[in-house]
Amino acid sequence: MVEVSAPPDAPERVEIADPEPGRRSRSLVEGATRSGVGAALLLVQLKVLYDSTAWLQVAASLIGFYLVVTGLSLLIRAMFGTRVEPATWLSVAWLGVLLVFVFLQLAGLFDNLTADFANREQPPQFSAHEPLGTDRVGKSVMNQAIQGARVSLVVGIGSVGIGLAVGTIVGLVAGYYRGPAEGTFNILTDSILAFPALILLFTIVAIFGGSVLVVTLALSMLSIPTMGRLARANTLTFAAREFVTAARAMGASNGRILFREILPNVALPLASYAVIIVAVVIVAEASLSFLGVGIDPISTPTWGNMISEGRQQSVLKDAPHIVFVPGVLMFLTVLSLNRVGESLRVLWDPRESKL
Repeated sequence: MVEVSAPPDAPERVEIADPEPGRRSRSLVEGATRSGVGAALLLVQLKVLYDSTAWLQVAASLIGFYLVVTGLSLLIRAMFGTRVEPATWLSVAWLGVLLVFVFLQLAGLFDNLTADFANREQPPQFSAHEPLGTDRVGKSVMNQAIQGARVSLVVGIGSVGIGLAVGTIVGLVAGYYRGPAEGTFNILTDSILAFPALILLFTIVAIFGGSVLVVTLALSMLSIPTMGRLARANTLTFAAREFVTAARAMGASNGRILFREILPNVALPLASYAVIIVAVVIVAEASLSFLGVGIDPISTPTWGNMISEGRQQSVLKDAPHIVFVPGVLMFLTVLSLNRVGESLRVLWDPRESKL
């Protein structure tokens, strides 16, 4: 065996250190620092700045939330890699936490909504008794906020579910058969969308009352045209594809083509947009309650009803948590639904795929 040695004048091999561990360590430190500073700022806002001016409290809260969210995003990327989308996972985590509290209330926890006038307008103390304070009559703000989450999710998912079911079928038929079916569909959807939505909702609630069922059905009337148009547009695209032509050439019936060939391809894009529309419906329901024409605030507390109490200047001055708690919860929920829906759209929409 002949041993071959490198020539004496050959340059020495220089080992280059992998920068990834150092970058990951710095991201972990920066993420933990941002999250800690943001959480500390939120605690300062609740403990120190609670009786200060409203703009200072809002500024401290916004900066604190920004630092917490960006810090958690850095931590997630450092632990799971750069391909992970932190905003989407944080949104999913928030929606999961919200659902857990809703199910806990359904199981009998956090369901006490009795008034306690001896403990009116108590600020958040993060104690076991009333962690998020009480309102003007001594009711738990946390329990009311969870009840409001229940109502918002029921109304949002229920109305969009009805709109998705009806709009998908109508849009499939209009986009596939074209002709009179499409013309009738366009006239009906244009008429509904042209009518002022707020006046339509006011009229329905004024006639039939402000129950959860009535508000859900009223909002579903506004989601049916939107989902129907999306279904029709996607049906027009897929109806001209080769697999539909092949199925028709093999003798498949129109019903089979619609529900076995086109519907599975249309369903996923529609589902992604439906998540985004749920967020829009939640805001619409809260707006109705804020204006006093939504769900009855006495029997069913909602986020809009709780925020409506802030119309009195004394509430924002003496007990701003009554408005901030439902407002922040609605903001995080709507933001999370929009983010999850956008991620699903990119994942499922065929126009976004690389094929």
